[in-house]
Amino acid sequence: KDCSGVCFGEADLDDCGICSGGDSGHLANSDQDDCGVCNGGNADQDCNGDCFGDAVVDDCGVCNGDSTSCLDNIISLGAATDSSLEVLYSSSSDIGGFQFEVSGVNVLGASGGAASEAGFDITIGSEAILGFSFSGAVVPAGTGVLTNLSILATDFEACLSGLVVSSTDGQALSYNTGGCIDIPCD
Repeated sequence: KDCSGVCFGEADLDDCGICSGGDSGHLANSDQDDCGVCNGGNADQDCNGDCFGDAVVDDCGVCNGDSTSCLDNIISLGAATDSSLEVLYSSSSDIGGFQFEVSGVNVLGASGGAASEAGFDITIGSEAILGFSFSGAVVPAGTGVLTNLSILATDFEACLSGLVVSSTDGQALSYNTGGCIDIPCD
């Protein structure tokens, strides 16, 4: 008798101990998933299909992503004092360079933030602020302070305009600017 009780039958126990076969023949691993787990239903695969892997889907729906691919691309003004002004960024891709203007203030200098951490050179001109790296470094995709501006207020509000952002290979990227912000005065 085979495992199903049929005399001279062909059914046999598979690797999971389940009696299988019959008319369809013997299936040695019929109840194992792709990872070799009995009755596992492939639940032991990560999102890359690797058995017992640790890749997970990020907040943007990307397998093994870093949750940056769905960020809004925006450069905006942040916290302001009568002598300093944050420039913030949210970026779904690495930034190879940037240029913008700020009205309502005279910009005296720029320091800190992700641009400084990346080794960007920031030039303050009479018409625009320009940041890039001579060595090809990039500001990685993500969010935070792009740079801190040292300012002298000339108006009650500051506005960012004339924004140009480039990719790591020098191609123009589409970015929005945030709204104007109030500048505190003494």
